[in-house]
Amino acid sequence: HCEREREAIYEIRMMKSRLRVRLGMVALVGATTGFVSAQQVAQHARALPFSGTWGVRILLPTAYDKSVTPRAAVNAENFDIDAFMKQIDQLTSINHVMINIGRGHQASWYSSPYPKMETIMGRSLFPKRDFFGEMVDALRDRDLKVLVYFSGTGMDAGYLSKAQMEKWKAHLQASELTRAEGVAQILEYYAVKYGDKIDGWWIDRCGAMKPAERELYAKAIRAGNENAIIAMHMKTGSPIRQGTPYCDFTAGHPVPMKRQPPWTSNNVAMIENVEAGPWITQSGKPDDREGSALGAIFMPLQAQWRNGTAGFPTDQAIEWTTRVMDAGGMYTWAIARVGNGFAPRQFQQLVKINAAVESRSARQSLK
Repeated sequence: HCEREREAIYEIRMMKSRLRVRLGMVALVGATTGFVSAQQVAQHARALPFSGTWGVRILLPTAYDKSVTPRAAVNAENFDIDAFMKQIDQLTSINHVMINIGRGHQASWYSSPYPKMETIMGRSLFPKRDFFGEMVDALRDRDLKVLVYFSGTGMDAGYLSKAQMEKWKAHLQASELTRAEGVAQILEYYAVKYGDKIDGWWIDRCGAMKPAERELYAKAIRAGNENAIIAMHMKTGSPIRQGTPYCDFTAGHPVPMKRQPPWTSNNVAMIENVEAGPWITQSGKPDDREGSALGAIFMPLQAQWRNGTAGFPTDQAIEWTTRVMDAGGMYTWAIARVGNGFAPRQFQQLVKINAAVESRSARQSLK
């Protein structure tokens, strides 16, 4: 019943979105063709609510955890949101939580129903429960901003079976869509479905895309919320750069963990990039003029994004977080998941980071 209501809301929002575009185009008959691009360009006003803040990311289960690994104790159908919120409630100074709509880097399996795509690709890629929607509501009930991690591949040949990819290719061909257009439809579906409940998106694997395809993704996102902030991952390490003209904040991906752990001293330069800003251009230069992106760092608190040794020194994590916040930037820690929440050791580190941030805020209030 709830899912049917969400579908009805989605259809209404889609009609309004198309109407806005048509009206905008009518109003600009005879004007330049840069209308859509101008609407997508980065705006400081979108990113300012994230300036001087920190937050966390958790990689939540998707349909994969039940359809591909049925013995997994926790999946999208039974994840205990209340248990996870008990951890979130202890992080009293965070500004935002980043969650995933697809299976992280692999995309392909999702954490929210998509009835039309289920008929095309099969039900194994989508859960019955609107796990993503329930999580968004729980976070927003706590006045937390919601960011979404989305892999730009959408449906990934590196992880889906040959038969599944044949279905995807047949859908694209029958609908006369390019791969990017097909993925943009998935992105827009979820963006519109949740509307302004989503405050921003971190889009992975954008480096090989064409500029027009990146703009297509930005348009899809802002069909749901014109004020949603966007980051597109184009490079790693320092210098931090604005991914595209449409990016309101930097992706801030550290030196690849295959080469060095995230706590490597080589990542200090990223902190210094934000301190020189915090507004940064596509060339990686500090520039506080409109159109630049907020300097942001997105980094795992363990050796890899979703697992690995919890070797990040806590004092160093506190220092990097507060330095970025003091500079007016934005820090997001990616935490490994165990069961229904953050891995225990990393969660204790988060509690210590939170205490340091609260103490910092108390000192600043006395000045």
